[in-house]
Amino acid sequence: MGNPGIARVRKWFVVSAFGVAVIGMSALAPGGVVAQVQPASQAVELRAARARLDFLLGDWRVEQFTPIEAGDWRSNGEGELRFISTMNDLYLETNARSGRYVYHIVFSFDAAQQQYRVTSRDDQSGLIDVYEGVFDEQGALVVSNVGPGTHYAIGGVRYHNRMSFAPTSGGWVWLVEVSGDGGQSWRPQVRVSARR
Repeated sequence: MGNPGIARVRKWFVVSAFGVAVIGMSALAPGGVVAQVQPASQAVELRAARARLDFLLGDWRVEQFTPIEAGDWRSNGEGELRFISTMNDLYLETNARSGRYVYHIVFSFDAAQQQYRVTSRDDQSGLIDVYEGVFDEQGALVVSNVGPGTHYAIGGVRYHNRMSFAPTSGGWVWLVEVSGDGGQSWRPQVRVSARR
């Protein structure tokens, strides 16, 4: 039967004039345990949680700022950013540029952990950065990579990031902060303001 560590998967397909669709799937895990498909209530919860990110959807004019003094910001120029819904409306994705870096960012909701997860990978470091968090009382999604433990190391110091995505009237603000002490303190690193 092959490697006992490999699960057998069965899929049922329906073929119509519109194409092929998977209508059911079961997996027989090692040891004979059948993996369960998520219940319909969980699918509703996932979509409702993902819908809280709808304020980011679409095409945006963005302006990126970096801090220069306490409370003051310098513009680094304007650009465009597009957030799209993917994979059966469960994920939100974008590609963003900052300096020489290009990032691919994916947002999702983890129903089991009851938190949002954001992954970010870039074309320079080879790191898949993982962020986790929730919406705060002001309605902003706040995530950090302290819990997951992904970080950048410079000169022997581990640098973590915290990101917040806050809706505004007519747009949103994305704030990136950095910590060199494991999240005990944060300082602003980049701010992006978006408008239609």
